[in-house]
Amino acid sequence: MTPALALLATLLVAVATDHNRFASAYTQEGGAYRFPTGSNELHRAKYGDSRVDVATEADLRAAMEDPYISEIWIRSDITLTNSRPLPALRNLRRLTMVGRCNYGWDEDIARSAGGARDPDAAKCVIDADGKSGIFEVYGPARLDLWDLSLTNGDVDGFGGAVAVTYGRVELNHCELRGNNATRGGAVSNWHGEINFHATELVDNTAVRSGSHVYHWGGLMKTANSTIQGKKFLCNRAPASETYWDDDAGPGKPFP
Repeated sequence: MTPALALLATLLVAVATDHNRFASAYTQEGGAYRFPTGSNELHRAKYGDSRVDVATEADLRAAMEDPYISEIWIRSDITLTNSRPLPALRNLRRLTMVGRCNYGWDEDIARSAGGARDPDAAKCVIDADGKSGIFEVYGPARLDLWDLSLTNGDVDGFGGAVAVTYGRVELNHCELRGNNATRGGAVSNWHGEINFHATELVDNTAVRSGSHVYHWGGLMKTANSTIQGKKFLCNRAPASETYWDDDAGPGKPFP
C-alpha cells in the first residue's frame, strides 16, 4: 500500500469512528439529528414498535409527544381534563390515529352494544369538555385521523377541534360535533392542506365566521362528507378567505 493510500485509510477509519460516536448519542430524524429523550433500547422495550394502543388521556398525550410513535390506536373514549389541547404536531412528524373502540383486543371489526358486527361502532370520542381545542398541526407535520368523534372543542381563536397551520390533515370516517371557535368552529386551515373523507360536521358554532370550517389559502378537498346532513362541497384551492356555516358550500345555503 502506498503512503497516500495508507493515509486515506487512516482518515476513513477516524471519520467512521467519530460518526458512530455521534450517532450513539443522537438520533437522526429526517436530515437532522436531535438529542433523544431516552435510548432506542428503552423505547423499543416499552412499545415494541412504532404503534401503540392507548385508553387514557395521559397515555394519549405521552404517545403524541414521543417522536418514535407513528400510529396510535385509541381503545376507549377519552375526555381532556386539563384545559389544554393535545400536544401539537410540528416539523417532520407524521402521525396516524385510529379509533378502535368496541373491538376487543383481537377482533378485526367492531361490535355494537347488541353484539352485531358494526364498523360504525369503532368510533372513539375525544371530548375536550368545552375547555380547550383538540388538535393543532403545524407544517410540514401531517396528521391522519380515522374513526374518531371530536366533540366539545372550544377556543378563542381558530379551529375548535382541528387547527391546521401550513400542515396537512386527513379526516377519514370521522365526526366533528358541538365544537366552537372564533373562526372555524370545527376546523380551520391556514395555508395548509385538509381532506375530508366520509366525515360529518354537526352542530358546530363560530363567534365570527365558519361555524363548521374556516379556510384561508392552501388546499381542501371533500368526498362523501356532510355539513348538517347536507353534502359538503369543496374540491379546489381557494386563495383567500372561505368559510362554511350551516350550508353545503360558499353561497349555497340550505333550502
